[in-house]
Amino acid sequence: MPDLLANSRLHKKIVEALIEPFNTMSTFFFRRSVEKAFQMDEPPFDLTLNPNKPLGSNAPFITSAVDDVMYIVNQVLQRTLATSQRSVVASVMPSVSRVLTGDFFGMIQRKMRDESYPKAAIQGALPPESVIISFLVLINNLDISADYLRRIVNSNLGKLDPNHQGQQQHATIPDLFPFAHDAVFVETTLTSILTTFSSKTSDLITEAVEVVLKQVMRPRLRPVFVETFRDVEYLLDADDADPQTVDTDAMVPQRFERGWMQFTLPIKRILTPHTYDLLISTTISYLARALEKRIWSYYGRVNELGAAKLERDISGIVNAAVKGGKYALRDAFVRCTEMTLILNMEEDEWEEVRGLGVEEQREQGMEWHLDASERARTRGIIDDGR
Repeated sequence: MPDLLANSRLHKKIVEALIEPFNTMSTFFFRRSVEKAFQMDEPPFDLTLNPNKPLGSNAPFITSAVDDVMYIVNQVLQRTLATSQRSVVASVMPSVSRVLTGDFFGMIQRKMRDESYPKAAIQGALPPESVIISFLVLINNLDISADYLRRIVNSNLGKLDPNHQGQQQHATIPDLFPFAHDAVFVETTLTSILTTFSSKTSDLITEAVEVVLKQVMRPRLRPVFVETFRDVEYLLDADDADPQTVDTDAMVPQRFERGWMQFTLPIKRILTPHTYDLLISTTISYLARALEKRIWSYYGRVNELGAAKLERDISGIVNAAVKGGKYALRDAFVRCTEMTLILNMEEDEWEEVRGLGVEEQREQGMEWHLDASERARTRGIIDDGR
């Protein structure tokens, strides 16, 4: 605004009579709206972890507070921008950011910690289904609220999302704030709301995913793992390896896939795609480490025929675990794959590989994730099993 207008008596009266009350009331209105939204908060109904039962609500599975609060955020931001007053933006938008990262975010965080933390009532048991579902919904709240806020901010900045063609086009920031560098200031202030909120939600989502992994996924994966390798031997003779005698090649992968889908599919149905990708990535990393330990545990209990079967079993488990996910998930199993590769090498091939130096291996395109001692130890599994 030109200095002539900014220093005028009229502007001072406008500040006292309109701008300052507007700033105060906008902050009060937004904070009170957030409080009211949580007082009237309603969770999605008829959610279940039983994969055979349909879900009674429509995705995304969030509580009503997210929709209510984000609607108010959009209204407050639009009204603030419509004033075309830099001083209003400088006061109201930081207040909106503080309420979002304080009251709104803090309420979800407290619910996660105090009301819906998935902890078993009895040691060794699984947490109650209702608590798990409530915790998953709160994770969705964080993810969806960050996505909603991103759309709101981008819409007010004039950046339309190609995935949401129905977005309303608002007046551009330079049109609303034509003086000096006001438009740049407003855009920076608006963007900072999204940056600050997204950073906090991302950190809490990461922590929440670790909680789900520790309290839900690991306890369910352990019995699946035990059942998968129950009564499975890798010291085989010619009769055991004859497919006409007994066909057990698919037994281990089938057992694993059945158990794996039993506890991952219900969670996948509830979580948002983004949060499920985070969860499944951490779960598969844990699974890969468990598979690696399982292979080490067969020291002296694998012969040449058994090594071939072990390779098929590990490959089948990997295929089942990453089915429907990103191909990059397979990278977690690269050490397991290398171990089965070494176990199935011919003796002369192994001697050739072992004799190569690091540079020679790289020249031949061999990038090992197992170091030399681990490769030798892996080979020892089958050597002692002969």
